[in-house]
Formats: sequence, C-alpha cells, structure tokens
Amino acid sequence: MAEQNLQMQIDARRNNNESSTKYGRIYPALYLKGCLSTGGLIKHMSEHGSLVTDEVLKLVLAQLKKCIPELCSQGHSVELEGLGIFYPSIKCAPNAGKSDVETFIATPTEDMIAGVHLRFKPIGDDIQKLTSKYFKQQCSFVKGDYVKVNMVEDPQTHKRTTWIERIPLEDWETYKANGGSAVPTRPEGN
Repeated sequence: MAEQNLQMQIDARRNNNESSTKYGRIYPALYLKGCLSTGGLIKHMSEHGSLVTDEVLKLVLAQLKKCIPELCSQGHSVELEGLGIFYPSIKCAPNAGKSDVETFIATPTEDMIAGVHLRFKPIGDDIQKLTSKYFKQQCSFVKGDYVKVNMVEDPQTHKRTTWIERIPLEDWETYKANGGSAVPTRPEGN
C-alpha cells in the first residue's frame, strides 16, 4: 500500500441537478474508496519500514485521538511538528447575533452555537505542497469509470430510490453500442 507515486482515479459524473444551469454536463469526480480505519493507517505506516511496532503506533494514535479534541475543547491549538495544526472553530446559529451585551448574556450559549468543528491546517514546506496546485503536481491521474446515478420511484409509496452504476470508461464504446447512455433513468411522470 505504500506508494511513491500518488495516483488518483478520476471518474466522470453527470450533473443531475435539474435546477442547475450546468444540468447534464459531465464533470470529473474523485473516486473515493472510503475512510481508512486506525488499524489500516497503522498497517500502512508500518509498510513504510518504520522501526516502531504496530502496537506502539496504535497506542500513540489512540492518545492523539483522545488528547487533540480535549485540548481543542479547552481553546488550545495543537501542532504536530512538520505536519500541521489542529484547531477548534464554531459555527454560529442563524439567531446568534445579539443587539447588545445584556441580550447576549441572557441567551443560552447552546442557542447561539450551531456546531463546533475540529479543523486542520497543514504546515511545513513539504506539507504545504500537499495543497491545491502543489499536490496536483505530485499526483498522476488515471481515468476510471462513468458514474451513472439511476433513480426509480416506487409507484405505491412514491419513495425515490437511487443506485449507482459504474461503467469503466475504457468500455464506454461497447456500453453505448449495447444501448447504454449517459442519461440517468428518470422516474415515470417527471
């Protein structure tokens, strides 16, 4: 799993938002394989030839998982040297703005906060290169599949169900020749 060449699979995905001015256009979409577990990360790190055992890595990551949110909830930012900074931020509720300090004091804090976020900002020369254009320069891209989102509506419950069909782009001509298209299946009556 340890790779020097950071290869990303790029799929083709059709914009199915009927209210969008870009409806029907095909856009690149990153193929995401899901979230790697802590155990998966530990295994990956050990594949890089680390002198540290899997057990030690597991303990360190468990402590980080516990301590970083604890410190951030206390108002601290936490820097992992050479990697980045974890820091907290809040999202204000729509009614958060108060006309004066007295009203602010009288309003329960929970009513003014819509959410709390744990953010991460990469730092360091090497890590900064993992953002935007610099990260793109380190990656190679391979075209993957056409991701077709299909939708059907149950005639009795009128509940819509979607499913994803993946057509390898290398097989696109064969798919078209067999009657396939990039147009999603629409529920009857729409």
